[in-house]
Amino acid sequence: MSSAASGSPVWTAWKTTCIPWKKRKDQAMTTSEHERELVLQRELPFTRELIWKAMTVPEHVNRWWGPDGFSNEKVSMDFRVGGAWTFDMVAPDGTRYPNRSIFKEITPPSKLVYDHGDGERIWFEASITLQETAGGTLLTMRQLYPNKESRDEVVEKYGAIEGGKQHLAKLEAYLKANLA
Repeated sequence: MSSAASGSPVWTAWKTTCIPWKKRKDQAMTTSEHERELVLQRELPFTRELIWKAMTVPEHVNRWWGPDGFSNEKVSMDFRVGGAWTFDMVAPDGTRYPNRSIFKEITPPSKLVYDHGDGERIWFEASITLQETAGGTLLTMRQLYPNKESRDEVVEKYGAIEGGKQHLAKLEAYLKANLA
């Protein structure tokens, strides 16, 4: 548990929402979409505006983006609808993973949508929403893959759920150390 500046406790636990379809009857989503999505949520003890800044200003995002042990090089960000964000994510063993995203929707400070891939193909559509809460901001990160097999591959082969948790924990640590 961490504390906001006021000293009040806030929830910082993870909520991974890969909920069985039968339990999601009230949501307007097709079974097809449910099987293709990966959703992570984390409540952060910061304002939406501060989180938005850390996510969209290149000098900030480059310092925390990615799972533990990974760094980013060759970063370029044209932050506008239709603009590209490119970088090489470098693994602890030196393996380079080219990344290229195209921004589709930018609604400061609440929603960011982009197609994410490697420059040759799109892997998934990412949607990040920031919702104000009593304790700060609920960040929801949703990745929608072209098919269930693609989603399952990143979960099983690349550890996408654990990597996503580490990724958002790094965001919180960066905010605390550099922007709060």
